[in-house]
Amino acid sequence: MNKVKGKSAGRPRRSDSNVDLKAVGLRIRQLRGQTNQEEFAKGLGISQAQLSKYELGQSAPPLGVLVALGKSQAVSIDWLLTGKKQNRSDGANT
Repeated sequence: MNKVKGKSAGRPRRSDSNVDLKAVGLRIRQLRGQTNQEEFAKGLGISQAQLSKYELGQSAPPLGVLVALGKSQAVSIDWLLTGKKQNRSDGANT
């Protein structure tokens, strides 16, 4: 008889993440301001369609995109992911 195996350890599923992708998308949209998606996406080295997925919370932006956003918009990756600003004096989140 075949035995059903339990869940094996491995890569976490997106649904297991504590990151609110819709909130991340809203922050990305906020950073884009009045710039159209095509121009903003070009500056990040991604397609307009991919940027749209990030803004709608349909897809998680990879680390490279988060780093590019942080550098180009002078925001922390922590803020992009959580909305919390980092206190520079002690590293604690506020």
